[in-house]
Amino acid sequence: LPVLIILLAVGATALVGCSGLYLSSSMGRETASRFLQPIMSTFIATSSGQKLLYETGPRPSPVALSETMLPDDMIGQLIVSLLIDFIGSSSYLLPGVGESFDLGWAPMQTVLLMAMYDKQMPSLKYISFIEEIMPFTDVLPSGTLGWVRRWSPLVFEAGIKKAEEMKMIPQLSPKTD
Repeated sequence: LPVLIILLAVGATALVGCSGLYLSSSMGRETASRFLQPIMSTFIATSSGQKLLYETGPRPSPVALSETMLPDDMIGQLIVSLLIDFIGSSSYLLPGVGESFDLGWAPMQTVLLMAMYDKQMPSLKYISFIEEIMPFTDVLPSGTLGWVRRWSPLVFEAGIKKAEEMKMIPQLSPKTD
């Protein structure tokens, strides 16, 4: 396991270094611009993007900026939630160093979860922040918890409807006396 961690760290460093070299070349900048152009044009079209770039009033909060960039569909939010939990739990890869990483990650995770799930579960931001800031408490998947709270009623209803269509369960009909 220690050899694997060292290999992962060396590989990640090499990847970042090679990416930096590639993006500093003219071909790399051209490739990045093709990829980032649709994202930037969409962001600039939003009110938060215009407030950030132009002097049109008070600057948007980090939560408002995150709300414009994060997905609002079920699968997109699941992927982002799993990624947030993976990054938060990855601090266990480097004992000691990982806990100091959590000090910087805790506010970022809290902002991302506030942007996605604050309307459905306002207490999640507190749970998430405390879970990340305290040492050795990264076992709670805060992002996935928010996703389940937000989307489980719809998934459950769709599952029941599908089971009724397949005649796996009898249709629930109201009693008539």
